[in-house]
Amino acid sequence: MSTVIKQSTVKIRVVYADDEVPAREKISHQLSLIPNVDVVGFATTGKEAIALINNERPDVVLLDIQMPEINGLELLDLLDYKPLIIFTTAYDNFAIQAFEQSSTDYLLKPFPLSRLIAALDKAKAAILMQRNNIASVENSENKAAASFTLNQNVAVKRLISKNGERIKILSPSELFFIKAEQGNSLAWDGEKHHYLSETLEQLEQALESSQFVRIHRSYLINIDKIKEIQRWFNGKLMVIIDDDNKTELSSSRSGADKLKQVLGL
Repeated sequence: MSTVIKQSTVKIRVVYADDEVPAREKISHQLSLIPNVDVVGFATTGKEAIALINNERPDVVLLDIQMPEINGLELLDLLDYKPLIIFTTAYDNFAIQAFEQSSTDYLLKPFPLSRLIAALDKAKAAILMQRNNIASVENSENKAAASFTLNQNVAVKRLISKNGERIKILSPSELFFIKAEQGNSLAWDGEKHHYLSETLEQLEQALESSQFVRIHRSYLINIDKIKEIQRWFNGKLMVIIDDDNKTELSSSRSGADKLKQVLGL
């Protein structure tokens, strides 16, 4: 029987990034008052943050948005892996972009200790879910990896979504997009999301490359389900999906280049 981890005992490794000394000093003091938080470093610029996060691979990053060289939103596309992100900023006009980046929370400066604790508790809950289900996830991924190995030269024709005792068979051609959210892969069929045990990286390799394009580290889209494409800032694209919600997904710069190449734009 596996041991169930309680949220109160979850220990997390944290990095914070802010270019202002008073802000860093306040965050450092607040974090020192919170149990089971191990601060593994801080950064003062976007470039420093990228190097620190890629090197330390923390569970959670407290990330200022307005920073020199590379801002907090842009640097996420340059990370080797995806930690949980809590944005900390004095401006509320970045909230929508932060949401598009699947951030765990969005703290407006100056925020009290209680607000920081609430944000970290939310992150701990997500980490707890991952750790308590790690055995079943690893088993599913091993099975998926074996399946992908057998079919490494053939595109996957169906995907399996398990929800408790219920198993759903999904046809990739009917999916609008698949997104990564807090360690999970969720497939959108136009009505609801379906949990997939494979990572987005595995799905990108297994699905037909002429049909599914990775436009962002968090989004794998079905190009046959695109309604419209709009130019976005910094060389990115806004992709509007042809579902009832007219879902808008922003690409990264590299994702925009990949999508243009596939579509011949």
